Amino acid sequence: MHFHMNQKKWIAAVKMAAAVISAGALAGCGSFSISIPANSGNRAVRTPTTSETVSAWNAVNEEGPSTADGSVRVEETVTAADEEDAFEIYGFPVGETEGLSGFAYDQESEDIKGVYRQLYTGVSKRESKFTLRAADSEHIKKALTALIIDHPEFFWIDGNASMSGFKTFGIWQIKLDFNVDPSEIDGIQAKIDAAADEYLSSLPEGATDYQKVKAAYEYIIRTTDYDLKSTQNQNIQSVFVNHLSVCAGYSRALEYLLHRAGVWCAYIEGTTGDNAEGHAWNLVKIDGTYTFVDPSWGDPTYGEDATDASRLSIIYDYLCLTSDELLRAKHIPGGQYSLPECTDPSYDYYRLNGLYYEGFDPDAISRALWHAVDEAERAVFMKFSDFESYTKAVDALFPPEGDEAESLLDAPIRQRMEWDSASSMRYYYSCSDELWIIKVYW
Repeated sequence: MHFHMNQKKWIAAVKMAAAVISAGALAGCGSFSISIPANSGNRAVRTPTTSETVSAWNAVNEEGPSTADGSVRVEETVTAADEEDAFEIYGFPVGETEGLSGFAYDQESEDIKGVYRQLYTGVSKRESKFTLRAADSEHIKKALTALIIDHPEFFWIDGNASMSGFKTFGIWQIKLDFNVDPSEIDGIQAKIDAAADEYLSSLPEGATDYQKVKAAYEYIIRTTDYDLKSTQNQNIQSVFVNHLSVCAGYSRALEYLLHRAGVWCAYIEGTTGDNAEGHAWNLVKIDGTYTFVDPSWGDPTYGEDATDASRLSIIYDYLCLTSDELLRAKHIPGGQYSLPECTDPSYDYYRLNGLYYEGFDPDAISRALWHAVDEAERAVFMKFSDFESYTKAVDALFPPEGDEAESLLDAPIRQRMEWDSASSMRYYYSCSDELWIIKVYW
C-alpha cells in the first residue's frame, strides 16, 4: 500500500470489510470493526475513514430481486486530522442542485434531500467519483435509492457504488459503477431522444394527460418484447435501444416518457403473485387523479395468458387501476414510500370504451355479442363491477359441464356460421378472476 501525501500529516491505514447493502430492502450497514492505531507524534488521531460497498438498487424481474454485487470488498483507507485534510484527500464537495422534486425526494427528510441534491449534481455531470457532505453513510444510501427512483434519465447508473469517508467531518467520496463506458453515453442518449421524440410527435395537439399516458403505454408495449435474458434491463436502455426488457425497464421507460410529456409519474417497486416475486409498475397522476399502470403486464409477450398473447397486440387490463384492483392483481408495494389511495376509476379503459357492466345483465351481454357479429368484429371484451356479476356472466357464457342451459354465445355464433356458410366455428376465451374481465375471440 502506497500513499503520496503531505509529510506533515498523520496517516493511519485502516482496513475495513464492506457490508453489502440491498437497498430494495435497505438491509442496514451491519457491524463494522475498526482498528485504530495508538497515538504517536504530535497529531491526534481522529475517527478513521469508513468504507463500504453500496448496492443502492436491486435488480428486479419476475424471478425476484437480486443484488448486483454479492461480494464484500476490503479497501485501504486513511484518517484525517481535520476537515482540511479530508478536502486534500477527496477534494471539495459538489454543490447542491436546487429546485428538485419527485415522488421519493418529496418524502425524504431534509438531511437526505440535501444529499440527494448533491448526488444529482454529480450524476447529471456524469461524474463517476465525487465528494459530498452527509451525516452518515445511511443518508447516502437512501438518497441514492431515491435518486434512482425519481430519475430514469440517468440510465448509465443502476445504483451500485462504493464509498469511503470521514464520518466525524461528514465528508464522503462516492464511486459510482457505470453500466456503460462513458464514451458511449452520448450515442445512447441520441437513440433514447429519438424514441422519445417519436412518442411525443404521435400525440395529438392539445393531448390530455390520459391520452399521453395511454400513448406511452402503447408505445412501450409495441416497441418492446418481454425477455428475462435481456441486457440493461434495469434501465431505459433496454426499452429504447435494445427493445427487450423486464418489468423494471418497462416501468422506468413509462416514467421517462411521461416526464418528457409533462405528466407526473413514479416508479413503484414491490412484489406480485403467490410467490412474492420482485416486480415494478407505475403510479401516475391524470388531471389530479392518481392511478396505477403496469406496462409490462400489458404486453402480451409477457406470456401470462397464451389466449390473449396470440390475439392481442396490447392488453389494456393494467392501464389505470385503482388500489383495490392493484391488490386483487396481487401487486404488493414494497412499503419504503407512502402511496396515495387510488379510488377513482374514471380512467379505466373498459369504462371509457363502453365495455363496463354494472351488475349482471344478460340482455346487455347478448347485445354486445350480437353487435360484434353484425360488425364482423373478432373479439368481445367485458369488465364487471363486482365478482358476483362476473361469475354469473362466466356461467352464462360458458355453462359448467353438465349444465343444459344454452350459452349466451350460441345464437350469435350460429348466425355467424350461417353468414359464413361454415359447418363449425371455433372460439376462445380468457377470464380474469382478479379484475373481473372476460374476453371472447372467434
